[in-house]
This record gives sequence, C-alpha cells and structure tokens, in this order.
Amino acid sequence: MGDKDIVSKEIIGKLAAHLAIYLLDLPIDPDFQEAMGTEHQRIEDRRADLVVKLRDRSGDPFLLHIEIQNNNDDQMPARMMRYLTDVLLAYPGLPVRQYLIY
Repeated sequence: MGDKDIVSKEIIGKLAAHLAIYLLDLPIDPDFQEAMGTEHQRIEDRRADLVVKLRDRSGDPFLLHIEIQNNNDDQMPARMMRYLTDVLLAYPGLPVRQYLIY
C-alpha cells in the first residue's frame, strides 16, 4: 500500500464523524466514533453450486450462477453477495445472473 494511501486512510479515520455529518448528511451522534478493523483475512474453500457461461438468444454471453439450498439460512443474502463478488473478480467483464433455489 502506498504512503499516500496510508495517510489518506488515517485522515479519513480521524474525520469519519464529520464526513458522515457534513459530506454524507447522515443523522449521527457526533460524539461517538469507534474504529472497526478493516483487514479481514479469508482462508476458506468456498465453491458455488453451479457457474456456467451461456449466451442469451441475441448472442450476448453471461454467467449463470445457481445455488441450491435445502434449509433457510439467515446469512444467505450475504453468502450470495460473496459468491457474486468472487465470480465477478474471477471473470471480469461478464454479466452475472444469480439464482437461489430452495
């Protein structure tokens, strides 16, 4: 990470409440600010149930992602978002159509 990036992150961290109030117009308590960790190491093996490249009838390629779920999972929206970002990073430039089947 570059030195300018580190300095920028430190400045933003110190001014977070002010940025939230004056730049983003968020109704927050200006006297409370708790820095949260931003580095999250991920060491896991995650596999989508199905990712396949298809073409629509007009010939445009896209990726189809299907997950099959047997039980209700409160974390499924977040898991689907993770799958989506994994697929987008692995195959940049292709649109993704994502489906969850219960």
